[in-house]
Amino acid sequence: MCTQAFLLASALLIPSFHAAPPVQPDASVFAPVGGPPRISVADKDKGEITKAEWAALKSVELHGCVPDARITALTICIKDCTNKAAFASGTDGTITNAMRTMIANLPAGTAFTVKVTVKDAKGKVWEVPDAHYVWKG
Repeated sequence: MCTQAFLLASALLIPSFHAAPPVQPDASVFAPVGGPPRISVADKDKGEITKAEWAALKSVELHGCVPDARITALTICIKDCTNKAAFASGTDGTITNAMRTMIANLPAGTAFTVKVTVKDAKGKVWEVPDAHYVWKG
């Protein structure tokens, strides 16, 4: 019994050379939040937009860490049946009736692009990449 106690104590007190390496935390936990302004439609920066999401949408949002960035122009673009560009525009991030109707009337699977012009309180224009979505219907 003394030998068993000795072996147990030595296993607990002597570090093992075969111990697993320490677990590293996921780097994304420590990644800075924000970045330059980027487009968000229904809390998505790209992907599919459903009929319910589109119906509930009031405006295009900006995400990023420029707190005073605002949309000063919004354009939603599609390609029509003859592959000709069609668009609807506004002077802020609000979804207009023309935009709402244009997207709601698309066949499912049609791609559309959201483009914005963004300025901050000092008048600086921020380059914001276009966002690409697919109408799920």
